[in-house]
Amino acid sequence: MRKKPMVTVILGAVFMFAAALQVQAQITAEEIIRRMEANQVHSTSKSAGRMIITNRYGTRTKTFTTIARGEEKLLLEFTNKEERGQKILRTGDEIYLYYPDTQVVLRLQGGALKDSIFGSDLTYEDLTGEKGMLSLYKVELMESSPVIVDNVACWHLKLIGIKSVAYPFQEIWVDSNLFVLRKAAYYSLTNVLLKELAVRRIMTVSGRNFPSDMIMTDALKKGSSTEFIIESTQIDIPLPANQFSLERLSF
Repeated sequence: MRKKPMVTVILGAVFMFAAALQVQAQITAEEIIRRMEANQVHSTSKSAGRMIITNRYGTRTKTFTTIARGEEKLLLEFTNKEERGQKILRTGDEIYLYYPDTQVVLRLQGGALKDSIFGSDLTYEDLTGEKGMLSLYKVELMESSPVIVDNVACWHLKLIGIKSVAYPFQEIWVDSNLFVLRKAAYYSLTNVLLKELAVRRIMTVSGRNFPSDMIMTDALKKGSSTEFIIESTQIDIPLPANQFSLERLSF
């Protein structure tokens, strides 16, 4: 059999590589976000997990359960001894706190939304930003092909706020195979890095992939980090119609 000239083999490889890049480039930033949210946003869900807070005072662990409906309703209840029964309710952009000792329901507004949740790197304001990202941000692909993040091929996207949001600019890295968040960086309006998020593990439930172990660091606080570990999750489960009502907070 006659061998092909080396130049023909090389040119063939180049054209195949170029074709592969062209196929990759056909996906849009908007489609990447939609596929990621299809994985990570569920009609209903119930989870249990831990929050490990590290700062200059040492390390503390909080345990919690969450119940969610879609993108805009969330009930977070702490189950560790110190905060057992304390709840955070989010409905849309409204945040309510419930304290079982006094049975008081408090609505957070204005500057109080920027307060830290039990000294963690998560603020109450962070909980208000889980609407559909495409309704809050303009999204752009930073590269035409995936980049490598911790040995995983990821799409690198830039997000520019088009409404009032906690972080006017974001960079995110989305797994190009699983379409799940792998890394994120959050910036101020003046492009100062505020926080970073790294995903350590992925959980798969009913064919959907989403982060199950994440660590958030505050770029403005030395030695500060918060790890979120999801230990169990159920999705697409029935919930009471009044699950996210103020009346049910005291249950």
